[in-house]
Amino acid sequence: MREPLIIAVAQPLCMPHDVAVNAETHAAAVRSAGAPVVVFPELSLTGYELDAPAITVGDPRLAPIVEACAETGSLALVGAPVHGKAGRSHIAMLAVDGTGVTVAYQKVWLGGAESERFSPGSGPPTWPVVRWAGAGPSSG
Repeated sequence: MREPLIIAVAQPLCMPHDVAVNAETHAAAVRSAGAPVVVFPELSLTGYELDAPAITVGDPRLAPIVEACAETGSLALVGAPVHGKAGRSHIAMLAVDGTGVTVAYQKVWLGGAESERFSPGSGPPTWPVVRWAGAGPSSG
């Protein structure tokens, strides 16, 4: 039997529209969580400001989170607006690990004012958690 997968859920204090500051607080949360997976709220990198500009996976302001994940071996799932098709954006969950950032998920069911700016995603994905998957079965 595998060891249990420990998932930390974090809600750091976020500054409206300040991705750089929010990335630093996310990085600190990753370091203090001590978990292979750390999950943050949607749009947490922009302080849940619906009018915040979309970011890209190559945004240098995300480097502190990548560095924290490299130090801890964690996968951080952080919320941010990302560019979509036809000039509309998506509310996304970014997967951040020690090697970089990818878009893991685009929110499917939009509520309230979200649909005025954002487009829905196509559906839920699966995501491998390498640190946990490598644990293997225990003897006994």
